[in-house]
Amino acid sequence: MKRFILCLPLCICMNVFAQTSKSAVDSLEKRYQLCLAAGKSQYNCALQYYTQMDSLLNTVYRQLYDNLDNNRRTTLQISQAQWEEKKQTYFKDIDLRVEKKRAQTLAGH
Repeated sequence: MKRFILCLPLCICMNVFAQTSKSAVDSLEKRYQLCLAAGKSQYNCALQYYTQMDSLLNTVYRQLYDNLDNNRRTTLQISQAQWEEKKQTYFKDIDLRVEKKRAQTLAGH
């Protein structure tokens, strides 16, 4: 019962935070769609949208990270480093495949 009482404020905060974040995402999505509908440069609309989404993601991440205890922060940092290694390996493999295909295409194969 004590755990429930201790976790209740956190759950309430997370719920309010999630609703606020959803509202922000919905607002960004609406602006993005209006930009596209206005016939503006799709590239510029997308660039602005993804820049704003990245900023929101960083804000959310920072707020959540600040609420973690030291053990969870360490676990998160280890997971992020592992993910970064996997990402680098994945894109390195893609780059190699693209270069191989490019060489074949230039050779007329």
